[in-house]
Amino acid sequence: MAQGVIVETAHPTYAYRAADISPAATPTDVLALVGANGKCIRITKIGVSGSATAAALVDLYITKRTTLNSGGTSTNPTATKYDSLDPAPSATLVLYSANAASLGTGSGLEGDKIYLPAQASPAGEPTHWMTDYTGIEAKCPILRNANESVSINFAGASMPAGTSLYLYIEWTEEAGI
Repeated sequence: MAQGVIVETAHPTYAYRAADISPAATPTDVLALVGANGKCIRITKIGVSGSATAAALVDLYITKRTTLNSGGTSTNPTATKYDSLDPAPSATLVLYSANAASLGTGSGLEGDKIYLPAQASPAGEPTHWMTDYTGIEAKCPILRNANESVSINFAGASMPAGTSLYLYIEWTEEAGI
């Protein structure tokens, strides 16, 4: 019987999954990963899915910002370490329950429409939108200082009633250049 090969990075690896998130009525950035000075933060995966009271299509954007957002109401949830021996992450998570008062300067990395099925009587599977930057020839998004971030963003569009989101982000950290 052939054995599989496990390919594993030596870099500390972290993830965060937000479940059952009710975003602002017209959300902009909902989840951001903010870099850290002296570290190279490589985003390896980003994912979104969800549902709503009635089925809907919503626009989704992944934005890389070169200046930070300001204001709004947010928390800093704790990431999960893939290896309990890794140090605490240097990058910071920001989960917004009310939009930032001012969005930092940025540009789009990804954009798509996702399907949110009706919660009570789904007429199909929700979109399980995921970008996996591992194993591609191009670089993954990299944050090199505490002024940079990558955000899951809905561009201020009206969200359908009863929206419940699942958000996921995974990254590695190493000494920066």
